[in-house]
Amino acid sequence: MTCILNLGGTYLVAALRARGHRVFSAGLDRGCDMFLKHPLPARTLLARLEADGVRPDAALYADNGNLPFVIGMESLPFPSMFYSIDTFCNPWHVPFAAAFDLVFVAQKDYVPLFRREGHESRWLPLFFTRRPDCGAQDPALFARRDVPVAFVGTLRPRNIPDRLPFLQRFRKAHPLVFMQGDYAPLFSRARIVLNQTAASEVNFRCFEAMSFGAALLMEQCANGLEELFTPGETILPVYPRGDAGAAAAIAEQWLARPDRLAAVARAGQELVLERHGPDQRAGEVADAAANLVAGRAHLARIQDMTRRRHIVSTAYGIIGAELVDPEKARLREFFLALHADHAPDRTA
Repeated sequence: MTCILNLGGTYLVAALRARGHRVFSAGLDRGCDMFLKHPLPARTLLARLEADGVRPDAALYADNGNLPFVIGMESLPFPSMFYSIDTFCNPWHVPFAAAFDLVFVAQKDYVPLFRREGHESRWLPLFFTRRPDCGAQDPALFARRDVPVAFVGTLRPRNIPDRLPFLQRFRKAHPLVFMQGDYAPLFSRARIVLNQTAASEVNFRCFEAMSFGAALLMEQCANGLEELFTPGETILPVYPRGDAGAAAAIAEQWLARPDRLAAVARAGQELVLERHGPDQRAGEVADAAANLVAGRAHLARIQDMTRRRHIVSTAYGIIGAELVDPEKARLREFFLALHADHAPDRTA
């Protein structure tokens, strides 16, 4: 089986291990096999892996919202993959992808951005990360759910200033329980889970709500929503983005038809548990890794190192330009210095 170096998010580690692969995780999370306190060069990471007796066949850099913490990914002497999740709020992901042999993109509409830059890219939708112990399969159990409509998520995110006003408008039109924190207790009790996104993305909450047996009430959304789910069958009819009144009306209509509501919740849960869990995504990642290893895909990247380093320098420049908070001045200087170091010599 393949030895995979997992960098960043650990959401696929357990599933990859369950498939028989050896997975060594490294990142800024203390739960990783190798906890990294700060960014470090790829050569330093490789030396530490060698000292620990870890010899990866391939690497997966799994986006978890952090800035790059391994510098020089383009130099890894084995195939590498990047899973870009929050592309919509991290434009640096596109040039950063030049450091890898394959890019998985969670939001379908962003795949062309990577392909236009010449990156080998494919759509890999998100999934539920936590297997529930409740279900919608039994209509009697669904009928016992005591929360008609629920929302769980950050209530005042910087990139979604309209979220709290939207939830408040919904609650004026129809009862709604909303909160931050652990979604599981509330999703287990909810008949309908309301979702609202940052940029019309198909986010983790879609899959999490459905896996816990609630009917998903989602806004009109691109990024493959209606390729993954069928409104009126596996999710509720979608509402116009930002229209809290329309969303509340849909919830009221479907709550008045409990049998049909239970059927949608049940069909959605069955679909997600069958096709959209960490096991399925780990299988796709593992198959891709095996193909990259067999094809020695990293050799073409290494031969193209100079050009790729120049492209990756753009990612560092974008990050540095966006770090305008005075408290992040040192981080800004770090990435701008990386940009200058990796950029081509304009005087040559």
